[in-house]
Amino acid sequence: MPLPTTLQTELRHILRAFRAAHGAAAVPGGAGKALEAWLLMKLAQTATLLPAWEVSLRQGDGTPLPRGATFRLPAQRSAIPASNAAASGYVLLERQLEPEHRLELHGSLQWRGRSNAKHECDISVVPALIGEAIRDNGGGYPHGLPVVAIECKDKTISGTLDETRQTLARMFDLALVTQPYPGWSCRIFEKNTHQPWGRKSSKYVAFFAKGTFGVARAGGFQRGAHSLGGHYHIRRYEAIYATASGSLGALLQSFRTTLARIDEF
Repeated sequence: MPLPTTLQTELRHILRAFRAAHGAAAVPGGAGKALEAWLLMKLAQTATLLPAWEVSLRQGDGTPLPRGATFRLPAQRSAIPASNAAASGYVLLERQLEPEHRLELHGSLQWRGRSNAKHECDISVVPALIGEAIRDNGGGYPHGLPVVAIECKDKTISGTLDETRQTLARMFDLALVTQPYPGWSCRIFEKNTHQPWGRKSSKYVAFFAKGTFGVARAGGFQRGAHSLGGHYHIRRYEAIYATASGSLGALLQSFRTTLARIDEF
């Protein structure tokens, strides 16, 4: 289902507020990519309303996006590229006076699981310490469980139980219930420089309880998906385009809660 015209306009208004290019070309052509871009920018906009956080659009080398420039999101799933202003960008979230809690909001980012398989997250949040280490060392994939991971489905048909199983399987492979190196205790790490971030948990459900995880759909979900997702803290944001559904508000509230609790991660 294409992104509704009213939400395309909203996306352009948010980009304008960030002083980025906001013409019609700023809305991605693919329906799924348009949903991803809209939700990513809604999360960024939400963070600007929190007094402790500063939000800015960044180029692929980490520098601020110049006024009027195009905010580039990846056209397809990708790693964090090596530092390059022309590479795809991200949203930087900075909690005042606490550099260890700077975060990066990315689109279409692939993460590396314990099995060494790569898993795409349509929208995800990685600590800036990890993102910077990857960019400064030739690019690559973050390892571990994201702070936020949202799957975007622009389909109007109901999400099946198998779809939720697939999301859960990715999260199981990403969660570092077994630590990558002896003596470590982390949630996320970068391989080249061995930069860790966060704390470990010995149980999957405890890991999943800290963060914002879910599937945002244009349509709804089958009953089995509600049961499985609810147990593992994978939220179902159905009818995401419809204000009356309350799904967008629930997603943004979960994101605010995650940012408020980031020092517990």
